[in-house]
Amino acid sequence: MDSPVRESRETALVQQETPTKMNEAELKRDRGSQRAVLRKLWKIYAETVLPLEQQSFYDHFGAPPISLEEFEARPQVLLLGQYSTGKTSMVQWLTGTVSNHFDVRPQPSTDKFMACVHGDEECIIHGNAAACLPQLPYQGLSKFGADFLGSFQALVLPSEILRDITFIDTPGVLSGSKQRIGRDYDFAKISAWMAERADLVLLAFDAHKLDISDEFQQVMEVLRPHANKVRCVLNKADQIDAANLVRVYGALLWNVGKVFQTPEVARVFVSSFWNEPYRFKDHVTLFEEDKAAVLKELESLPHTALLRKINNLTARVRRVRTHVTVIGYLRSRIPLHLRALNADSAIRSWLCGGGNLETLLSEAQRVHNLSAGDMPKVEVLRKKLMDFEGLLRLPTLDVAEIRRLDAVLEKEVPSLLSGVGGVTLSKESLKLPDPVPRSSLASFFSFGAKRRRTEGV
Repeated sequence: MDSPVRESRETALVQQETPTKMNEAELKRDRGSQRAVLRKLWKIYAETVLPLEQQSFYDHFGAPPISLEEFEARPQVLLLGQYSTGKTSMVQWLTGTVSNHFDVRPQPSTDKFMACVHGDEECIIHGNAAACLPQLPYQGLSKFGADFLGSFQALVLPSEILRDITFIDTPGVLSGSKQRIGRDYDFAKISAWMAERADLVLLAFDAHKLDISDEFQQVMEVLRPHANKVRCVLNKADQIDAANLVRVYGALLWNVGKVFQTPEVARVFVSSFWNEPYRFKDHVTLFEEDKAAVLKELESLPHTALLRKINNLTARVRRVRTHVTVIGYLRSRIPLHLRALNADSAIRSWLCGGGNLETLLSEAQRVHNLSAGDMPKVEVLRKKLMDFEGLLRLPTLDVAEIRRLDAVLEKEVPSLLSGVGGVTLSKESLKLPDPVPRSSLASFFSFGAKRRRTEGV
């Protein structure tokens, strides 16, 4: 017997394939509005923030620049987990497609990172080509070399959900010595790169085996900075009876909490994410509710992703502002005789040795009123300075540029947020109304009357 959620999903898919004119018009209008906000956001970055990043060598000290392809990419959902946890089956269920390129077996099967993207005809784009396509946001993967790109591919599918969301299926994490065999790349580093750019990370667990291998623990640790995007999936939950399922759920929360070390436990979806009948039906209601909850979260992902991009850009502007200020201050404090000699090694020794760097950072924070939370780590900055050639190329501080970044934070970003569901203003404003400007003629007569009163006294 078909489940209610499966029936509702099939109905939704039919409606997506044959939308009404009203739904289609609303969808286009919503997408158009989001694109307009995204275009303004990119303009702010490209015209204001990026030039400052280039002048201050932010790619060396902080992070590489954001490409247009990454900026306008569809929201991405990254699926990670140990082998045979049902990640590929879940992608099939979400996309509503059954492809020969999906290899679903009980033993480890998926041996590549596979991005499922939208297209009119099903086909495979191999890694080296996929990293060159301007339609895809994977140009940055080139830095991991040809060995990794041979283990990456894009699967093009005519699935309706892929018009708005991209799914990235990953190889299953193995345990013991097996995890090192046949891999010519650092799995944890690749996962961190993709997690940083993903809008949702689904950690899949098999209800039959919750042990976390060494490599999987490394992957989970690199996800800590992105814990707010991580959701856990306890898959194949219908294969366990009710009493044992409660124990498995508690063990999963314990294991995940121990690795993430966050005050809040990650959300856990409990079900079997495929189109097969349930074996144990004690918690059918829970299974169906969590299936529906996953679909609901994915439905809201495009809007959530836009807000996340605004938030990420705002955080980046703050970091760039602090970086430009700190670098400008360090540049201004280099002694004149070292500047005259243009002795790079001597300047580096002066900046990084004898506790000078700690003192200079403390001065920069005090003089320019910088937040302690925004200041760079001393040891990280020291290492970056030691690796930087030509320290006199560092720019001097330009107050006008700092004011321009402040304008982005104080005016332009709030304006964008108001266009995507900003906070409603209070009806009772305490702000005093601006005085009504008086005409010059009225001011003249007022001045004359005041003068006559003064003379009469």
